[in-house]
Amino acid sequence: MKHLIIFAHPYAKSFGRGITDTIVNELKNKEAEVRVRDLYEIGFDPVLKGTDLPL
Repeated sequence: MKHLIIFAHPYAKSFGRGITDTIVNELKNKEAEVRVRDLYEIGFDPVLKGTDLPL
């Protein structure tokens, strides 16, 4: 089974990150494939700008 977890929190030691890490560990113990995408880590900007749109 494959899982993708989307995570977004500015603090690496947050409670939410702890929950995410626990979920990842449990899934890996069940031999699942897990990927975590940390939106803050990759610099995701949720604001759509006019320059982002093709002309």
